[in-house]
Amino acid sequence: MRLLIKFCTGVVLLFLVLIVVSFAIARVGLKDLDSAARNEQGGSYLQTDHGMLSYTREGPVDAPAVILVHGFSTPKFVWEQVMPAVLAAGYQVISFDHLGRGFSDRPEGPYDSALYNSELAGLIKGLNLNTPLTLVGYSMGGANVVDYAASHPEQVKQLVLIAPAGYMRNAPDASPLAMPVVGEWLATVFGRRYARQGIESEINAGRAPANMLEKFDQQAAFAGYTDSLLSTLRHFPMADLSDRYRIVGGTDIAVWAIWGTADKVVPFDGAGLMKEDVPQMKLTELKGANHNMTYGQADAVAAALVHALKEG
Repeated sequence: MRLLIKFCTGVVLLFLVLIVVSFAIARVGLKDLDSAARNEQGGSYLQTDHGMLSYTREGPVDAPAVILVHGFSTPKFVWEQVMPAVLAAGYQVISFDHLGRGFSDRPEGPYDSALYNSELAGLIKGLNLNTPLTLVGYSMGGANVVDYAASHPEQVKQLVLIAPAGYMRNAPDASPLAMPVVGEWLATVFGRRYARQGIESEINAGRAPANMLEKFDQQAAFAGYTDSLLSTLRHFPMADLSDRYRIVGGTDIAVWAIWGTADKVVPFDGAGLMKEDVPQMKLTELKGANHNMTYGQADAVAAALVHALKEG
């Protein structure tokens, strides 16, 4: 019996050591996102209440403004293949990295509705954008812009929602991530690998530029990236925002959804649920498109987006 107890104790201790070592290895080499790193990276930055935002602004400053809001894990470069068509259509186009992603600051959080609303409000104010304007949200970004519009309907004339979160009835069980320590370990050890999967699959299929992985790895090398993902999962209700959609449904904001019929991350059946809550919604179905469509089926998304912007 003593030998068995010693053996089991040894196994447990070895397991704990492996957990600690894997966590430490995942953290080794992470860099601080400071002014020196931003100077090396280049680009445009805007100070907001919760930190510095990395953003792009292209097109005539007197043209109608369109703000592109990316999703949960992949920064603003998801829009790079879509933006040229929107610019060619005569719009001013602005994109930015969510706090915690890309080259924006990584505040401690929580990454909740208040933080995401604040960063968007800070962008609009800091760039002196005329409202009401058009917000385009992809995946979690769709939920973000709906949440913002529900609180600031006077600032928004149109929402274009690309595979938007908020109606994910069968979302994966995230309860292990809610557990203290366990969640931190899972996010740190596996978070970057998980976030890379969609990009890798589209590159391997020949549908996305190969340099997207390099761009992803550059920003993920800075401390705080996986922490922001974990905090978002814990504090921002992506799976069910139907109450916020219903508020938007009671306004005169024009709403257009663009959805891939093969989306397994934010399933296409959410479009029907959204229509019940947002009766003014118009829908463009992209047959066979999956959730990665802003960079995996970029031409189709760009055409649908320009059409939605022009039709209102």
